[in-house]
Amino acid sequence: MKAYLGAYGKEFDPPGSQSRALWEEERRKRITSKSQISLKLDNLNVSVHGNSAVAKFHQNYKANGLAVSSRKTLNLVKKGDQWQIVKESVGS
Repeated sequence: MKAYLGAYGKEFDPPGSQSRALWEEERRKRITSKSQISLKLDNLNVSVHGNSAVAKFHQNYKANGLAVSSRKTLNLVKKGDQWQIVKESVGS
């Protein structure tokens, strides 16, 4: 969980009116409650402009009988030698 949450930059603003702390708590519960998670990415397209990048892809997520297929967009910023997610949107 530490590595997963560490992939999100300090600037990451969760969608909606949710606070970052509440978003992290919800993610921890959602992920650690699953006995198995399967994730498949297709049609990955990454565009890099200096220290920022946009990654667009189609995601197939399966966990405990739940199956979700969606289009995702991640906006990333390079901090030192690590890319961090600063914005995440679904359906873009």
